[in-house]
Amino acid sequence: MTTLLNVLDISFSRGSLPLFKNISFSLNLNDRVGFVGHNGSGKSTLLSLLTGSEQPDEGEVRMPRGQRVALVEQFVPERLAQLTLIGSVLDILPAEEQQSNRYRVDELLQQLGFPLEQCELPMHSLSGGQQNLGLLARAILLQPELLLMDEPGNHMDVMALTHLQRYLLSSQSIPFLMISHDRELLNNCTNRTVFLRDKTLYSFDLPFDAAAEALAEQDVQSAKARQAEEKEIKRLQASAKRLAMWGRTYDNEDLARKATSMQKRVERLKQEQTVLSQGSGLELQLHTDSLRAKSLMTVENLKVVTPDGNHELLIIEFQHIRPGDRVALLGRNGVGKSTTINRLVNAIGMTDNNVRFNPNVNPGYYDQELEQFSTSHGRFDWLRERTEVTDDRIKQVLLQNGISYGDFDRSVDKLSGGECARLMFMVFQLNKPNFLVLDEPTNHIDIQGREQLEQQLIESDATLLITSHDKRFIERVANRWWWINDGKLIELNGLDEFYEIVERDASEKQVNSKPAGKAANLNQQNIMNEDGKLARIDELETLLTEDRARKLKFQKPLRQQGWEEELQKLWDELD
Repeated sequence: MTTLLNVLDISFSRGSLPLFKNISFSLNLNDRVGFVGHNGSGKSTLLSLLTGSEQPDEGEVRMPRGQRVALVEQFVPERLAQLTLIGSVLDILPAEEQQSNRYRVDELLQQLGFPLEQCELPMHSLSGGQQNLGLLARAILLQPELLLMDEPGNHMDVMALTHLQRYLLSSQSIPFLMISHDRELLNNCTNRTVFLRDKTLYSFDLPFDAAAEALAEQDVQSAKARQAEEKEIKRLQASAKRLAMWGRTYDNEDLARKATSMQKRVERLKQEQTVLSQGSGLELQLHTDSLRAKSLMTVENLKVVTPDGNHELLIIEFQHIRPGDRVALLGRNGVGKSTTINRLVNAIGMTDNNVRFNPNVNPGYYDQELEQFSTSHGRFDWLRERTEVTDDRIKQVLLQNGISYGDFDRSVDKLSGGECARLMFMVFQLNKPNFLVLDEPTNHIDIQGREQLEQQLIESDATLLITSHDKRFIERVANRWWWINDGKLIELNGLDEFYEIVERDASEKQVNSKPAGKAANLNQQNIMNEDGKLARIDELETLLTEDRARKLKFQKPLRQQGWEEELQKLWDELD
């Protein structure tokens, strides 16, 4: 079996906080690994150790000499924000190689679902999901043997996720290790799951759901083993105590020696006890109030426009929300979901002919951009500004959610996305809203937090208006579905209709893009000047020579075939 990566006894601490200790694992040629762990467990840090941007305190990372590894970052680097999409992808190559590879980028972006007109838009103008696909394209362009991805599905709408999954499952995909909290993405695209928990790793050759069940069963068996061990330790301790007492009472050295020997055995057993998981220590709790009324919100003839007021995004002819409704707002990125939510939230407490709220509505609003956290206030002071409860109650809630006293004053602008998300839900726990508006609440929350949030939302009496790209979250939580499509908001009878339409559109888009992709490919080669073609020929011949020089089991026959076909086309054009 070809090994692409070996991690040997790595330990790493962030300041005084140990993240992992003596962890080891390997990644092989056919592995598609889902890397899972709670917020703050050190997943992204481990990726930085694998890429060499940070060094472990102990241990080492080994890879075959000359192996190409590409990283798909979680966020767009600032220097790429002003570049066009196609420019930001080409930017990963040396300047002298960019022109000759332009056609490859055109084809790759179309394969990932981008229409030609979007390729010339600046990165900052694209949705978060589209930016993530652009970062994936950058990494693929390097033709790596191993792909490392940090939350590639974050912010992606269902269309973008469909294209991501299709690439990861295609014959063009390569072995990867992917950090993700998206259970559907993990189940659909991985064949192995590695959990980072309790500063160590648990690995299963299974997709996420099956691996999570196996880990839970392992925990059950560990608990049973620990119980039996503790029972044996208590028995031996009692026997040692009894023998020691008899030895003193009867002045019997033999009994005293047996008691000492038995006590030493007890100490060995204590050191060898089965380790039980301590869990993340994080809890996500949600307390809400219910509202007794026939209607909570009514919307009539509402036009939703862009923030600058220049363009109409959609019209809502009539919709209403009753207490207890859990409404999911569906639609592709860019259709106006967040703008619609902002328009509705801003109407609370105002006189608005198009949006009417019950006067007893107590809202709780979760902003997916987490803009409220751009302040240096500590956790405690940040919560105190947003609630009217006592200081003792704030302390109680922080502790209940796994925040130690030493972290009460940690500046909120230094927190991770997951930590900020959990703090937002603490506000709801303190204020007990009866109408929750949640714009992408699952973007930054780990799988444990998502499952806790799902359960609490289902069990609560709160009325919800939510957007989320997490298919399982929507399926479990929502009982009504609004869809923004073709400039209108309509109600669906269920989720199946929406996902069928998305899957069909993605398929049609891929089929329609193939001829365009080929045309773009040929056109780009035709307009390439003679020097550019010769440079590309030299590059391809180098790739072929290097690959054929490897041992047979390390070669890439499919890529060799593609390089040979491209070489033939270039020589034909030169002739």
